[in-house]
Amino acid sequence: MKRTAVLSAVGLVLCVTCVWAVELVGVHGSNTQYTSTMDITIGDKAYHLVLTGTALRQKFFFNVYTIGSYVLEGAAVHTAEELAALDQPKQLHLVMERDVAGGDIAEAFLIAIRQNYPTPYFNEEVNRLVQMMREIDFKKGDHIYLTHQPRIGLRCQVIGKGDITIENPDFSRAIWDIYLGKNNIGEGIKKSLVSRLR
Repeated sequence: MKRTAVLSAVGLVLCVTCVWAVELVGVHGSNTQYTSTMDITIGDKAYHLVLTGTALRQKFFFNVYTIGSYVLEGAAVHTAEELAALDQPKQLHLVMERDVAGGDIAEAFLIAIRQNYPTPYFNEEVNRLVQMMREIDFKKGDHIYLTHQPRIGLRCQVIGKGDITIENPDFSRAIWDIYLGKNNIGEGIKKSLVSRLR
């Protein structure tokens, strides 16, 4: 009986330790928090991702969405350039801070992509992404996942509203460069999204 009690106590301690290992990380200027780790599945294989940083996207001083950037645990990345170019599982997790029309989100992504990749680069891929976004009515609290799937392509999920895979792995670089590229949407965002890299 005592042995069982001891084992139960050890098990409880281990469980609590596991829970504590997942840290909640805030976003400056927002109440949104991101977990320090995230598990995703690509195909039938599971991957453990770790948070590289968080940031807040603003427009005319209004919060638009927060961003959490994740990369495969153990990936050898130390800079924004390396993270953008990395061909391993990685993810951008956006959480809407306000209601925004799909057309406005689509236009913002189109302009941001074209800052680094002018027409005709990725014409088909950009059109698919923009078309999906135009058809969605984005609401405060909506979760958007942009996931790079090596050898497959970019998966874009708006939870409960849309889910497409754009089958060109190279297109993921265009999405990451919105935030981490030479012509990004803000150096503060870029710096924040890699603040946890070592």
